[in-house]
Amino acid sequence: MASSYDSTNIKVYDNEVIQDKLENQLTTQLDMNQFITIDNSLSATPGMKVEVHKYKGTGNVQDLTMSNGNTGDIGSEFTTSTYEVKTTQGRVPYYDEQIMNDPVAIDKALQHLSEQLTNDLTTKVVAELGKASNIAYSFDFTFGAVVDAIASMPNEQDNGLYMLISKEDYATLQKNLNDNLKYVEDFARRGYVGTVAGVPVYVSKAITKGTAFMATREAITAFVKKGVEVEQEREPNTRKTTIYGRKVMVIALTDDTKAIKLTTTTKPGN
Repeated sequence: MASSYDSTNIKVYDNEVIQDKLENQLTTQLDMNQFITIDNSLSATPGMKVEVHKYKGTGNVQDLTMSNGNTGDIGSEFTTSTYEVKTTQGRVPYYDEQIMNDPVAIDKALQHLSEQLTNDLTTKVVAELGKASNIAYSFDFTFGAVVDAIASMPNEQDNGLYMLISKEDYATLQKNLNDNLKYVEDFARRGYVGTVAGVPVYVSKAITKGTAFMATREAITAFVKKGVEVEQEREPNTRKTTIYGRKVMVIALTDDTKAIKLTTTTKPGN
């Protein structure tokens, strides 16, 4: 019978052995912080708006003859994406009687809180990668397709590229590549499964089948007001303690030139 430590019922376990086990509910085991840039300069408060400007230079220099001047100007233009600063929070309440009878349950509830905060970050990072305007359609998870995706990046050099892929599509990639998927012993310790054309490949359950991403850390920025913080409050009369875990940040696609979406779908209109 399911029992929730929601501070409404006190369950006493008599003559029972409680197994110390919590089902893993992480969306992915990967640390998504390694794929993004952390910016701790956010000064906005929850509810405020953050505008992210993406700039593009305009105009060019000209060769001039005597007595002639420029006919055009050099400047910059930008597009604006607006994000709202939000507080993401979870709450774990418990009574003294509960922790005396089953102390493990509180630890597991806190572990679950931590996992859900991690899942929230993962969801937001993947959503921002999905906004990339550079899209490789009809991607077939072959060596040639990966090379073409790298070549489609607008910068001559994109050091630090990574590839995020679903488990199902990784199996397809692995079969198509054979010996072109390179392995090094250190890869297992760092979380990626191999490299294709020099790009490390990471498998994640957070990526849906038929879609993958190639990017650098500069593509996504986490503007952090507060990292994960833990606070608790106490009600002495009822012996109730409530623990809160929260974070205040904005996850944004800040450099569209540093990401490409790889999809098996065909280009609209084709």
